[in-house]
Amino acid sequence: MIETESTDSGGMKRQGGDPAGACAEEAPLTPRGKRVPEVKINTSVFIEDNKKGADLSMWQFGNLEVERGQKVTGYLEFPIIEEKLPVFLLNGESEGPTVLVLGGIHGCEYTSIDAALEIGRRLEPKDIKGRLAVLPIANPEGFFSRSIYVHPKDNKNLNRVFPGNPNGTEAEKLAYCINETAFKAADYLIDLHGGDMIEALVPFTIYQVTENSSLTVKSKELASLFGIEYVVGSTGQVGGSTYSSAAYDGKVAVIAEAGQQGILDPEQSKLLQDGTLNALRWAGLLDGEAKTSPVKQLSTFDWSFADVQGLWYPCVEVGQQVKTGQSLGQIKNLFGETVKEYFAGSDGVVLFLVTSLAINEKDPLIAIGN
Repeated sequence: MIETESTDSGGMKRQGGDPAGACAEEAPLTPRGKRVPEVKINTSVFIEDNKKGADLSMWQFGNLEVERGQKVTGYLEFPIIEEKLPVFLLNGESEGPTVLVLGGIHGCEYTSIDAALEIGRRLEPKDIKGRLAVLPIANPEGFFSRSIYVHPKDNKNLNRVFPGNPNGTEAEKLAYCINETAFKAADYLIDLHGGDMIEALVPFTIYQVTENSSLTVKSKELASLFGIEYVVGSTGQVGGSTYSSAAYDGKVAVIAEAGQQGILDPEQSKLLQDGTLNALRWAGLLDGEAKTSPVKQLSTFDWSFADVQGLWYPCVEVGQQVKTGQSLGQIKNLFGETVKEYFAGSDGVVLFLVTSLAINEKDPLIAIGN
């Protein structure tokens, strides 16, 4: 799930935690993540048709193509990675926006994966105006390995390495392929997440605040349409994340979080499905008027990270309001003795909480939204 704020800006090692993903060890070189070197690579499998007003009669999407009024299910294949990504491609009968819906950036966030899968299954070309791509499991290796947070082949958090690197590690190559094929093709990006196997959270959405005020306003509006109470405007860069990387490329992009602890929750999946459909109405892909609901706008995450390895005993719950200086929990040693206590650095609501007893140094523990 994890989305850390200013304290979280790089790729996470396996022992680290992640709400759309989480903390990290390596800071990005640029606001969009690590700078990608100039390379020569066969990009024939990557999308080239990404122009406004382009003819919709045939949509080329990586190695797949779909005619106007048709729906295709298949696997995206790339020359630089072994992974094949399942995708639903819908080319509407009339022109409109191009929208990308992602699930499974983190392979154990099952509720959000289910929500993306159902969106891809339910919608048909006759329902939409424009184009829709749904990648329900964007990290297949992580999914089938049941890998918390990270890609199992390099222990890097996929949601911290966008826009990727074609000459990098496995997660960086995967991010590059997704960015070149899917992100660059889209006008709108909706990335669905939830609590990973050791994460409890309350539903929230997040968007990137950039110097482009018009883009920020649109992203904020999109993030407010999911029927989810808490909306976070990220002002401290979460380096290499999907929504921030896409935002710095001029895309309207959000992450929506629901579900927790690696459990497939049908009710929370429906929340994400309904929210996504509402967002698609707002974007003009679906007919109908988007519904609005009251939200609580938050400007930051206040994160706490483990200073030592040990046993984590939180003393607050997700959704709880806390005050500055309030105790949040303790880390104890293997004999049950408290070695470090953690306190709230600000007033706010507990959005995210690690529920694992076992904690490693630098793991995220808790996040407060304010």
